Amino acid sequence: MEKDTGTILRQQALGEHGLIITWCTAQHGIVRTAARLARKPGSELSGQVDLFHECELLYRPATSGDLHTLSAVNLLSPRLALRSSLVKLRLASYLSRLLLATVEAGSAEGDWHKLISGALDYVAESHPRRAILLHFEKRLAELHGLYSPAQAPHHALLRHFQHLPAGRTELLDSLEQ
Repeated sequence: MEKDTGTILRQQALGEHGLIITWCTAQHGIVRTAARLARKPGSELSGQVDLFHECELLYRPATSGDLHTLSAVNLLSPRLALRSSLVKLRLASYLSRLLLATVEAGSAEGDWHKLISGALDYVAESHPRRAILLHFEKRLAELHGLYSPAQAPHHALLRHFQHLPAGRTELLDSLEQ
């Protein structure tokens, strides 16, 4: 069994009652887990696994592939304030999608978790502004070794990864200076 702390970045349906949960964890980087009964009424995971929740997780590593089996979670922070405004939710979603688009599963770098967890906490507790997105892109480019003051971090990320999540321009337009 592996124990870690992580933030939920994506959820996908798995059969009738299950979920595939993508985490950014402190010790193991991007981790995907299967929670077979997470959506079943009365499940012990009900209400504990949702987007942007910070949890302690216990999982059984896969013997093959990268889909591990989630055994238990302990909710540390639901970041409910992210749900207080659509703009906050859109910003949090974009930051999560950007991280997932640029970080490979299995890269056990704790800085990824610090970056996304800190960013989501900041968005939850403050007014959503353009500077948050721009700072996140800069830190992401720095962590990838792509940052140069001569080039916008977004362009450096786009040049290297060839594709970034859609909706950045519209999101920037909806954020305050």
